[in-house]
Amino acid sequence: MSDSFTRVRQVLEPLADPARAAEMTAYMRGRFPFLGIGTPARRKATMPILRTLREFDADLVAACFDAEQREYQYVACDHIRRVGITDLPLAERLVRTKSWWDTVDALAKPIGANHADHTMRAWATHRDFWVRRVVILHQLGRKTDTDRDLLAWIIRRNLGSGEFFINKAIGWALRDLAHHDPDWVRSFVEAADLHPLSRREALKNL
Repeated sequence: MSDSFTRVRQVLEPLADPARAAEMTAYMRGRFPFLGIGTPARRKATMPILRTLREFDADLVAACFDAEQREYQYVACDHIRRVGITDLPLAERLVRTKSWWDTVDALAKPIGANHADHTMRAWATHRDFWVRRVVILHQLGRKTDTDRDLLAWIIRRNLGSGEFFINKAIGWALRDLAHHDPDWVRSFVEAADLHPLSRREALKNL
């Protein structure tokens, strides 16, 4: 077992709150058990450990994703945010492991930051919609550096989807860009046959 994971477990287990854990599990529709630790407390306990890791710790990440309680997957995502992830096949496996919006969304930007946009194109038509969600969201936060042609290309390959998490992601990606290029977003929304959810999300702040 990873030494880093052992240290993480040692600092998290004493913070477990069964009552809060039940609430957190219910919020996630019963998909995952929790220790019952909120994000601020989790990060306060684990960041001293994560700061000692200057490079990607594959053993820690594997152990965290193998662990039963959801907070451990969050620790893995916190680590990846700090050091990045250059192994694209591994990144894909993590996205597809215990998939739900919380970890998938946490992984999207770090994956996008560590891989050339052209290598992400293959994910736009992936059979797993969680992988497609990542590629839709992978440019979040790039502001005026967003590759608009790439975003449009990815979105067009996901039009007509009946999947809530895809249509929500399309709207989110467009809304994020709308803060910096509202004219482009308005033009794209008018021209594209977006799902009503995507359209509503894209134009929310315009």
